[in-house]
Amino acid sequence: MTDDPLHERMAEYETAAEEAAERARERDDIARDVGDRLAEEIAEAVAEAGVNVEHTERSRDGHRHRFTARLDRAALVAALTESLPGGFVVSHVNEDGSLSVEWTGDRKTPSKREHGAVLKAIVAEETVTDDDGLIESVPTRERVLARAVELGVDEGDAADRLDRLATLDVVDIADGRVYPDENFSRY
Repeated sequence: MTDDPLHERMAEYETAAEEAAERARERDDIARDVGDRLAEEIAEAVAEAGVNVEHTERSRDGHRHRFTARLDRAALVAALTESLPGGFVVSHVNEDGSLSVEWTGDRKTPSKREHGAVLKAIVAEETVTDDDGLIESVPTRERVLARAVELGVDEGDAADRLDRLATLDVVDIADGRVYPDENFSRY
């Protein structure tokens, strides 16, 4: 402990607290700017990837029809992989269209992370669940790889990354089918 009078220590504390609050405001302003700019990139990718519109219901008399607009999550991730600034990668896309973009800490996002994001989005897009959240069907390994190739991922790279995702317990490959695994939402 120091022998400085308490009123001097409190003055030092107040100065330090003001400096910390100013730095926190600067940090928050930067984070808000980054978020706004990422939102612009995502909006452009959504416009590029588009939405799938499905006829889901019609009234008995045929006068009223219901449609559901749904993002093609895999196409969105592939578009974002091409357009996000270096160092950013889509880490997860939810059924409701919300997504998480993660800073990798590097100026350039490793292609493995980008490919993993695309593969994971394909699995999410093609997994069908019932109203209770139980899995009804999942894509085959061949389908996941074929869709990845459609979205611009080299087939060999896609196969290697899919195997790595299985090792990380992000997906489970059984009987030629790809299931979301315990780390699916975390990775």
